[in-house]
Amino acid sequence: MDLFLLSFATTLTIIIYCLFKYFFAKPKEQIPLAPGTFGWPIIGETIQFLISLYYGLVHEFVQERTKKYNSHVFKTSLLGQKVVIFSGPAANKFIFTQGNKLIIGWRPKSVQKLFPSTSFVPIEHDTKRAHNVISYFLNSQNVERLISTMDNMSHLHLKNHWKGKHEVIVYDLVKLFTFSLSIRAFMGIEESDKILNLYEKFKIFTQGLLAVDINLPGTTFYKAMKAGNELRKQMKVIIKQRRVELSENPNLSKVDVLTQMINEQDEDGKYMTEVEIEDKVFGFIIGSYDTTATTITLTMKYLQQMPEFFNEIIQEQNEISRQMMPRKELCWNDIQKMRKTWSFVNEVLRNTPVVQGIFREAIEDFTYEDFHIPKGWKIYLSFGATQKNGEYFPNPTKFDPSRFEGNGQVPYTSVPFGGGHRMCPGKEFARILILVFLHHLLKKFRWEPKVPSEKILYPFFLLAIPTDGYPITLSAV
Repeated sequence: MDLFLLSFATTLTIIIYCLFKYFFAKPKEQIPLAPGTFGWPIIGETIQFLISLYYGLVHEFVQERTKKYNSHVFKTSLLGQKVVIFSGPAANKFIFTQGNKLIIGWRPKSVQKLFPSTSFVPIEHDTKRAHNVISYFLNSQNVERLISTMDNMSHLHLKNHWKGKHEVIVYDLVKLFTFSLSIRAFMGIEESDKILNLYEKFKIFTQGLLAVDINLPGTTFYKAMKAGNELRKQMKVIIKQRRVELSENPNLSKVDVLTQMINEQDEDGKYMTEVEIEDKVFGFIIGSYDTTATTITLTMKYLQQMPEFFNEIIQEQNEISRQMMPRKELCWNDIQKMRKTWSFVNEVLRNTPVVQGIFREAIEDFTYEDFHIPKGWKIYLSFGATQKNGEYFPNPTKFDPSRFEGNGQVPYTSVPFGGGHRMCPGKEFARILILVFLHHLLKKFRWEPKVPSEKILYPFFLLAIPTDGYPITLSAV
């Protein structure tokens, strides 16, 4: 009986204590979620976002909500996912330099299926190896050879595809050029018939990157998967052949990304698997040729619209040509002198970002600007909302390349190539390629647009592209 009363009294005390804590104790302060709304069930704000994305107006979507919530961080729902949208230099810096242990790149299911190594290779490891390979590829010993290749290929491309033509579609031709050069640089392939075969397959493959991953005949994703399988068969043959060449001649002088990938070891001395090599080479090619072609096309469009800047850049390029004589090929020092040209390109990318933003995923709960970001939520970092903000770029609608001259902009305000340890591995490759091509183009041609009012849209929600590919009439200098 005494034991029963003791047990009853103990239990009653615990219950009373818990009830007291529940009703009267001061609740533990919780960190709030970012302001915002999830919109309609399932759909969320997806429709508004995708419309903005297609028309290149994501910065307006973000700026409207930033003003409404008085915060550079807000929550929403996109594509059935809970998303926190970030903008501003502090957000750029956080994502690119401090967030590596808290967030990772988010790969849609379509990308995961088209790039199978993503299922077993951590993104951080992926990025580190990519930087290692590209750093070697662009070191002081190899960069002059690369510039020489770009110089010769630019000259030949313009001679074979532009010279003697009255009309051309810029985007189509430039994309073929940047693809050909990427295949040469990354895979060591020079035969034009092989390059054209790969080009047609890559066009189909890239269209599936953000397609709905329904693998049924006739769908975009099905065609992309089929093209990917055909590309992998060809890659296996090329990798096998290159390994034979390396085994027979360990000091093979061939300098291309594929050879570096085959030789690359991690800190544990392990080599990449064949699937990893295929995926990384595919990633380098897609990341270099399409974005670079878009940048060149947009730069040509802006140059034609801005005669005052056009004349300045012509003078710069003519002076470089004069100083080169009697040398005919560009070199590293020549590229470094193209300051006004590169400032113009940077202002083009600020005004019309090739990519409007990037998705990430939180892998840990964390706090940013006093807001709780739950694990598993997606993050969207908007570039345009910062690049078209008058606080960081006075009179943001004015086209002004001088913003990027001298000391340039405040760090992390304009980030077309990322930043910090998340800087795009191919940034320097793209910069050199763009400047080399523009140098030869401006020496040889002038042009007029056939569709002056042509719009720039983002088909497949990927890259900025003139709707007609920027058709022009050409005249030789």
